[in-house]
Amino acid sequence: MADTVADLLQEQAIVLQENDLLRTDVNAPLTDGMIVQIDRARPVNITVDDETTVILTTHENPYDVLRLAGVSLNPDDRIYVDGLEIAPGDLLAYPLPVSEIVIWRAIPVQILDGDVMLQINAIGETVGDALYEAGITIYLADRVTPEVSARLTPNMQIVIERAKPISIVVDGERTETRVSAETVGAAIAEAQIPLTGLDYTIPSEDTAILPGMLIQVIRVTEEIITEQDIIPFETVYQADASMNLDTRAVLQAGQNGIIERSIRVRYENGVEISREPAGEQVVQERRDQIIAYGTNVVIRTLQTPDGTIEYWRHLRMYATSYYPAELGGDNITAIGETLHKGIVGINPRIIPYRTMMYVPGYGVGMAADTGGPRTFSYWVDLGYSDEDWVSWSRWVDVYLLTPVPETINYLLPQEERGGPVSP
Repeated sequence: MADTVADLLQEQAIVLQENDLLRTDVNAPLTDGMIVQIDRARPVNITVDDETTVILTTHENPYDVLRLAGVSLNPDDRIYVDGLEIAPGDLLAYPLPVSEIVIWRAIPVQILDGDVMLQINAIGETVGDALYEAGITIYLADRVTPEVSARLTPNMQIVIERAKPISIVVDGERTETRVSAETVGAAIAEAQIPLTGLDYTIPSEDTAILPGMLIQVIRVTEEIITEQDIIPFETVYQADASMNLDTRAVLQAGQNGIIERSIRVRYENGVEISREPAGEQVVQERRDQIIAYGTNVVIRTLQTPDGTIEYWRHLRMYATSYYPAELGGDNITAIGETLHKGIVGINPRIIPYRTMMYVPGYGVGMAADTGGPRTFSYWVDLGYSDEDWVSWSRWVDVYLLTPVPETINYLLPQEERGGPVSP
């Protein structure tokens, strides 16, 4: 039979562990109805700045546990009890048995943000934690030294080099961003906007970056197009004494040449801004038309109601008639002759003055006058006096009579109406 508490514990094989609390004197004698109470020590994890210690304690309150472990607290320390952040002054009132206590010691650090210096006691593990605690926003392009993942050390200086806010207009869209680059070219590269070929920026790539700067990226493309122009052939006339007057023959058919021009077209942001010659070549040579015309004058005769005539050229012409009264009484011709029957107004480019001619139904006349402009070349105006005027308005044959003049226009114009009549 056990006589003392110690004997009872031994008899019951109850072993007291470190920091277990026996609420009755171990040497006290046993009495009837005695209650022997043992408070078993529990393990509590205490982590201070990543260093963890396990203690065995019967204390349940975090304040008592920390005091037992000899852990002191500073005003800026951050304390987590079983994952819940607790202010140092609220530890005594914590209502549940504690199993884990995590303490982050405040670390004095200095933050230099541009021209602003800030001194704080940081609680977190890393530079990023310290910046977050200080309410400092870091943008993607900002440069932080040491880097945000670096562990905090006492009296560390954190330097923030702020990225500059800029606007970039590219491919029809405007982007607001921040860059740490010093020049426009580096900023475009940092923003991952490629410049290819002839692309350029406004301002130029070597321009220094300023906060709020607007950068325009100009996309440049070029293409070579071709255009063809006609090189008209010319008509070359060659006299041929073996051919009769007023006859023609095509010795060589004409062919237009073709010149192909290459043009460099430049586009900026899809809009054409310039065209420059980029070369040319003749892809089809011009070939002139060669026409032979007759210069052999043949004297011919014709029987007429007025007798036999001898002529050297036959023309088809439109005949009208006129008389002095129609001209307001003016009866003097362009070469000083008196107007009467036998005086004929002509186009001197076709029939020279003083040329004798025969018109069937009119008779023989002399080219001694001219008239106003006409829409065609082949015409005659048959002259009369006031007393014998006859109206004419029709196409007629006109025969130029011998003698043959010394100067002959061998190449009379070819028109749809009228002209030389080939023998």
